[in-house]
Amino acid sequence: MNKEGGALNNKILEVKDLQVRFNTSMGTVQPVRGVDFQVHEGETLGIVGESGCGKSVTSLAVMGLLPSPAGYIAEGEILLEGKRISHLKEREMRKLRGNDIAMIFQEPMTSLNPVFTIGEQLSEPLRQHTELSKKEIRRKIIEMLKLVGIPRAEEIIDEYPHQLSGGMRQRVMISLAMLCKPKLLIADEPTTALDVTIQAQILDLMKKIKSENQMAMLLITHDLGVIAETCDRVIVMYAGEIVENTDVRTLFNEPKHPYSQGLLASLPKLNERKQNLYSIKGNVPRPDEIPKGCAFSTRCPHVSDKCRNERPPLLKLNHQSCRCWLYEGETQEVMSHVK
Repeated sequence: MNKEGGALNNKILEVKDLQVRFNTSMGTVQPVRGVDFQVHEGETLGIVGESGCGKSVTSLAVMGLLPSPAGYIAEGEILLEGKRISHLKEREMRKLRGNDIAMIFQEPMTSLNPVFTIGEQLSEPLRQHTELSKKEIRRKIIEMLKLVGIPRAEEIIDEYPHQLSGGMRQRVMISLAMLCKPKLLIADEPTTALDVTIQAQILDLMKKIKSENQMAMLLITHDLGVIAETCDRVIVMYAGEIVENTDVRTLFNEPKHPYSQGLLASLPKLNERKQNLYSIKGNVPRPDEIPKGCAFSTRCPHVSDKCRNERPPLLKLNHQSCRCWLYEGETQEVMSHVK
């Protein structure tokens, strides 16, 4: 079910046992370790976790933008509407990017080329994926800029990125992603660099565009407030793997994994005055320092000897999936095997 209460539609994205590796000067590391999830038409799936949990690497793998040859998909597959895209050649991926699948990056100033005008940059996907004339392309770009709430669209189309505010640049990035009406939109921390008021406007805009086009959206963030406001379902990632997978309401009302519980406990609460906010002790382990058993065992308040020695599988509970030995006796089935 999505937030509007409707049944989930066609499966747009399916990620199966995704394992990503990087060759470094210190050897091979694995920042993503056996990730499985699906995104349906009209649905927004959130991926949440601290920096270093593998969220952005997962999105880059889906987009085919892993830094080659250092980064690569070692195992697993990625399907877009049932078609395997995880090992396509770059030329074939270019046909999909911007057309069937698009991405909004965290900082638009690093994504927009400073030496080209807004119009020149937005015309690129239309030149690649359509046969519109220059005049038609310009008209379509102006229409899209107006759609995302940019004033003076007829003038801004000929301006450069540095002439726009952060909020306007992010709106340009959204219009760039939306020009060809993709089936899947990936948003990687799309509001992190913006102030709170602009954040709310950008999130409302993304929800409106997604709803009108019935597209699937994958939203990557470390902000649980954004997850609560925007998503239908959420997966919590830690140290390159999924530790909890559920709908948003269940995550906030009944988090199962100790990491999910810690994230929610660290949120400030209304009408409560405390000297210090709760924080999870320690840090996310680097990919080359992940403990032998449960990846969260070095920070978990419920750790046991079994946690330190055996990696738990993703267990299917009543309303969610959870990677934790605490629920070994409650499980209905094992969702993924220990790798």
